Amino acid sequence: MKIIILPNKKICRNGKILRFNKLYNESLCDFLLKNNININNGCGGFGKCLTCSIFINEGFSFFEINLLKLNYILSCQLYNIYFNIIISIL
Repeated sequence: MKIIILPNKKICRNGKILRFNKLYNESLCDFLLKNNININNGCGGFGKCLTCSIFINEGFSFFEINLLKLNYILSCQLYNIYFNIIISIL
């Protein structure tokens, strides 16, 4: 499976495709950092600072609806990804 990151002037200029099997106990934020995508993570992944916000361009229908508000979510709070998604880092 893969995560497609759309181009972003500050974080990922050319965009990137990251491949994975399944993210079980690792948040999306941790996965991005481990793969050299320097997403802001001011609170260390506790969901308090809002700096790791992402927009899910495609694949949001696979998530529980109560996690998402207008396709925006904190990447540090997103676990158990087992499908392809396309994201924009804010």
